[in-house]
Amino acid sequence: MINAVLVFNNSGQPRLTKFYTQLDTQTQQSLIAQIYNLVSQRPSSACNFLPLPPLLAEGASSNTSNTSFSDAPTQITYRTYATLSFILISTSTESPLALIDLIQVVVEALDRLFENVCELDLIFGFETMHAVLGEMIVGGVVVETNLERIVQGVKSQEGSKGKRRAVEAGSGAIGRAGIPGLGPNRAMHISFDFILSLILLFFIPLLVPVNQRIHDNTDKMPPKGKKVAAAPFPQGKAGAKKAPKNPLLEKRPRNFGIGQDIQPKRNLSRMVKWPEYVRLQRQKKILNLRLKVPPAIAQFQNTLDRNTAAQAFKLLNKYRPESKAEKKERLHKEATAVEAGQKKEDVSKKPYAVKYGLNHVVGLIENKKASLVLIPNDVDPIELVVFLPALCRKMGVPYAIIKGKARLGTVVHKKTAAVLALTEVRAEDKTELSKLVSAIKEGYSDKYEESKRRWGGGIMGAKAVAKQVKKRKAIENAIKI
Repeated sequence: MINAVLVFNNSGQPRLTKFYTQLDTQTQQSLIAQIYNLVSQRPSSACNFLPLPPLLAEGASSNTSNTSFSDAPTQITYRTYATLSFILISTSTESPLALIDLIQVVVEALDRLFENVCELDLIFGFETMHAVLGEMIVGGVVVETNLERIVQGVKSQEGSKGKRRAVEAGSGAIGRAGIPGLGPNRAMHISFDFILSLILLFFIPLLVPVNQRIHDNTDKMPPKGKKVAAAPFPQGKAGAKKAPKNPLLEKRPRNFGIGQDIQPKRNLSRMVKWPEYVRLQRQKKILNLRLKVPPAIAQFQNTLDRNTAAQAFKLLNKYRPESKAEKKERLHKEATAVEAGQKKEDVSKKPYAVKYGLNHVVGLIENKKASLVLIPNDVDPIELVVFLPALCRKMGVPYAIIKGKARLGTVVHKKTAAVLALTEVRAEDKTELSKLVSAIKEGYSDKYEESKRRWGGGIMGAKAVAKQVKKRKAIENAIKI
């Protein structure tokens, strides 16, 4: 728990006294004097943790003997910035290092709100300082340490009260370091007189009647019949008026250097150390784009369109191979029929199924028994199926390249499949198969000669393309000259 927050200068003048524990005024003044004596006698090389002053040492010992000492102040943490010392009095439950960071956040928030904060800002802008503490500490408990949210909360509370103008005026009249040669009491009298003069300076013009101000403005207008002198500098285009700037919006250019403002969000996937299999996938993808790919391999990038592929899989799913349970049930029915003196064809229809297995499908193609061959585009190594399009073309078997070997594998109850083939279909599906084959032939078999001459790859990256464009423009400009 935070018991108190104190801020005073090198002369011992308190600039902020915020107590979260009930203490009478005399005890507070005595405590501030004792802590100031400890801080002023502290060498600059010493740590940021003070020993307990006599007043707190007596209270801590009495609390230990009588009640629970969880609320008794047992540690004092301080940090000095220029002429100001920030002190936090807390219980033993708070981390000393966290309290040092808390003081740093307080100072940074004040610096953001006052723009290069100094002691004079704390005199004229004491309300802002209390608002900062109110955002961070409630009832002695730290509730907020995020700098952006603290500054935003204080700004939303204050709005535009003109404190900054008063602070700047005060700093211009008295100076940031005070008037040398005057004692502390004299300096305080001058500051109060100066505040009174500021109030008169800003509020006297508001007391003048509106009619009087309008009359003064009309007196300054040139008499009728005389032309106003032209402006000494040329004006901008008519109608190009700049929109009035909102005084509440402050211009804060960001510095994205090391240790400065938070970097904007970017795509940093290139910085990630991916697993080896992912790296191989990415390298393979880039190589296929950059290098010249032979036509025999490049044709696997031309996959079947989505609608035609959906029709093909709709037909294939009707001829999925039997599972073990289905096969066992079919054989049991056939055996029962044979035992009863019937033919097995009477009990179960002739099984039609999709053929799979690379060697099996190659044999079907060579014997011209395949009606349709489907080849996936991502077989690895590609040499296993790179010859199949040419073989299908030679044997007059329609073929198509499908996206995804795993998608073909689901048809035959496998993880993946290198190739699938349809040989025979039932009579009710022959029309659907003929339509599918005619649609596939237009994209593959009929365009085989064209795809045989088309190379793939050769697509450079954005940096290489920009470099080539820049080089070409430089050559064109040199020719023009």
